[in-house]
Amino acid sequence: MTMAGERITAYRAARAITDVAAGTVIEDAAVLVEEDRIVWVGRAADAPDRTALVDLGPRTLFPGLMDAHVHLAFDAGPDPVATMLARDEQARLDSMRTSARQLVDSGVTFARDLGAPRGLAVRIRDEIRDGRTPGPRMMVAGRPLTRPQGHCWFMGNEIDGPGAARRAVREEIEAGADLIKVMVTGGRMTPGTDPVRFEVSPETLAAVVDEAHRLGVTVAAHALSTVGVQAAAAAGVDSVEHGTFISPEGGDGYDEAVLRDLVEAGAGVCPTLGLAGAHAHPIPIEVRGGWVATLHAAGVPILAGTDSGIPRHPHVGGVVDGLEGLIAGGLTVRDALMAATEAGMRAAGLAEAGAIKPGYLADLIAVDGDPREDVRVLLDPLFVLAGGRVVKEPA
Repeated sequence: MTMAGERITAYRAARAITDVAAGTVIEDAAVLVEEDRIVWVGRAADAPDRTALVDLGPRTLFPGLMDAHVHLAFDAGPDPVATMLARDEQARLDSMRTSARQLVDSGVTFARDLGAPRGLAVRIRDEIRDGRTPGPRMMVAGRPLTRPQGHCWFMGNEIDGPGAARRAVREEIEAGADLIKVMVTGGRMTPGTDPVRFEVSPETLAAVVDEAHRLGVTVAAHALSTVGVQAAAAAGVDSVEHGTFISPEGGDGYDEAVLRDLVEAGAGVCPTLGLAGAHAHPIPIEVRGGWVATLHAAGVPILAGTDSGIPRHPHVGGVVDGLEGLIAGGLTVRDALMAATEAGMRAAGLAEAGAIKPGYLADLIAVDGDPREDVRVLLDPLFVLAGGRVVKEPA
């Protein structure tokens, strides 16, 4: 049997975990890829004729991973904001290209950049798409929307009312943004803002969501407190970033009513719950992890994301640290891996990705071992195929 097409490549390995949710494993597997799509999956002995064969030996093929919350413009150093602001535009772009390469070398084949200076993330996304820069498939938010002098104002689009909010949404979309990021609360990296206070009016937040949805894009809302999560859910955002239930006093502010609001809104949550730097967070990881496990049990979609780029959150290998955080917080290994593959990608707005199935995007990694037994085997993939392009291969 010969398949149509002149650019079909077969990738063979000892096994392929093709569907994380179903636990489907094919021994002595072959995956056929044409351009940026998977066209056939099965036992190597049953594979159709192909034009090229890449034999990955005794390794495990696994779907490419997602990091739903990154900042390519931050370098994960002690003061990434100061470093970014001190650079000129060319140096910022060069640093972002390095960050994109680090992500994809770590097995991340899809990422959302949720805040960068004007125009830069769009340029990097397009360079990756066109094959000029190695990196994961990107969805980018452009400049985050924030109150005047609010969280990340130094690279944001400042809004001070519903009219300004609608204009800002249109500006970011016209500049190439795939989604909108809005700062509902303050943040710990921006002096003068309050991480536990709702910092935009309900009318302004409603205008952001309404305008974005009218124009066909989703909204990701930064919310570091219970009141912020509640406001984001009430406004109808599509994902809540961090999604921590911190009380006005700075402690455990979990609220069952807010959970019900999230479920009713259908919003996903990207907890950015990593082990690295957990000691520096005001809420113990066991408490934050308990919130995530409760959200997951209630049916709230969980998106794997790391906030990579901020201090103690490197782009290199950060996705595994994020998975370990989800597991430490109470998710099973399977559920954590689902948050980084098909289920999480679907919640982030990317369809036909995150599994090794015909018709799906050709995003594959090869590792030694079984990630379902130890997620740390994902730390340094020996092979990465992103969008049908080989970006990392065994030495």
